[in-house]
Amino acid sequence: MFNRTKVGKYHLLVCGTTPCMIRGSREIEDTLLKHLGVKRNEVTKDGMFCVGEMECMGCCVNAPMITVADYSKGSESYSYNYYEDVTPKRVVEIVEMLRRGEAPPVGTQNPERIRSGPAGGNTTLLGEPKPPPCRDLDAC
Repeated sequence: MFNRTKVGKYHLLVCGTTPCMIRGSREIEDTLLKHLGVKRNEVTKDGMFCVGEMECMGCCVNAPMITVADYSKGSESYSYNYYEDVTPKRVVEIVEMLRRGEAPPVGTQNPERIRSGPAGGNTTLLGEPKPPPCRDLDAC
């Protein structure tokens, strides 16, 4: 996945694999394109943003997600920032924070989730598991 054309200072990459698609990545991409007024892989007139697709970023449990390749400090000191559990509303907020020079919090964007744990907290495996009824499996 090489960039064969110019990209913006912030290259917004939407995950395009099945788990993210099932959870709404196409809507995320459409929202970004409409908000920025560009087509896929086209740079905004101010040179700040472009939207592309990236294959699996390995965060399927927190789908959908985007990566922001941040070239605002030049191509020698770029960084990748991952935003998970995004919604159309939240990606617009992230874009506007970047436009203002702010650093959006990375990771899950769902306030009910801690890292990759389930929304609302764990509901299983809350204590020690029961031992097997017979320790000597040959004698059972």
